[in-house]
Amino acid sequence: MSKKDDIPVFPVAGWQAGPLPGYDMLVLKFQFLSTPMQKLDEAQESQFFAMQPDMVRSLISDLTRHLEALEKSGVQSPAGEKH
Repeated sequence: MSKKDDIPVFPVAGWQAGPLPGYDMLVLKFQFLSTPMQKLDEAQESQFFAMQPDMVRSLISDLTRHLEALEKSGVQSPAGEKH
């Protein structure tokens, strides 16, 4: 794949999720790495994203479907350090 086809990727180092008090919503915030040399304890944080319960269910369904497809594909990450 050429450089023009590369998609910028920011590995997720962690997350926080939970209900939004007083609302019928859940919130999700990610910690992510913005450079290859960044240490886990230096991860940046996104803003909180709020989702209604039906959106959360849809996200869970999409993630599950894509995870199953990935696991069936047999594709493995390249050798090297894992964050």
